[in-house]
Amino acid sequence: MTFDSRARRAVQGIHRAVEVMEMSSTKTPQKLTRSDRYQEGKSRNRRVAALALGIAVPLLLVVTAVLVLRSEPDDNVSLSPPSMSVPPASAIGGSHQFKEPFTYTLPAGWAFGDADSGWLRLDMPSSAPGSFYALMNVKATRPDCSDRLNQSVGASSHAITTWFSRHPALDATTPQPITLGAASGSWVDLELARGWDQICPHGLPLLSNPTGGESWGIEHNTEKMRFYVLDLPDGNTVTIVVDTQHAKDFKDVIHKAAPVVESFDFSD
Repeated sequence: MTFDSRARRAVQGIHRAVEVMEMSSTKTPQKLTRSDRYQEGKSRNRRVAALALGIAVPLLLVVTAVLVLRSEPDDNVSLSPPSMSVPPASAIGGSHQFKEPFTYTLPAGWAFGDADSGWLRLDMPSSAPGSFYALMNVKATRPDCSDRLNQSVGASSHAITTWFSRHPALDATTPQPITLGAASGSWVDLELARGWDQICPHGLPLLSNPTGGESWGIEHNTEKMRFYVLDLPDGNTVTIVVDTQHAKDFKDVIHKAAPVVESFDFSD
């Protein structure tokens, strides 16, 4: 390389350096960071990031747990509205200790009273001043104030209700037919006849159980009652008695008792 060539290259190098300096003076200056400050800032950024992560992770876990608890029902919390306890409008009963199988329906206010093998008592509501009994295989009594059986009267429904309607001490209606499931028979309303002057110490006996124990009669001249006498397929009889001590209450008592009587369902 000649001296001239070297001189030209030197000049060219000077020109290039000048151009670079001029170009650098026209651009926006860049902020330079010192190495120690860069390292300090980097370390600080890492600490901030670690702190933020330490806060974010537990917060995320808490939010997730709240969402899960809200989405899952508590075993101890009922999601359905509380149900109201409403007393049943009626209750189904059975014969309990009564020998004959049957069921009956009691409206609100009625209740099972007592029973044994020969009779059953149902308690009427307080608004109905009467009594309600079902009697097993009762038969007519003699007209002498005793509860001894009247052998001249049969045991069937027709025989007993006809005897009621013709009894000299009674004012009784004509027997009316009735059917309750497999049982059929008739019923009569009765009270003491006006002018009947025979006085019995414990009332006038009308029906008695042949096996002893129970009998049924009329005690007062103010008393009025209805007898439903039913023949069962097995040859037995059931007599339902609705009784009130005062004839003036009879219509209301029967109005409440008749649906219960009609609910009696005797099996075949």
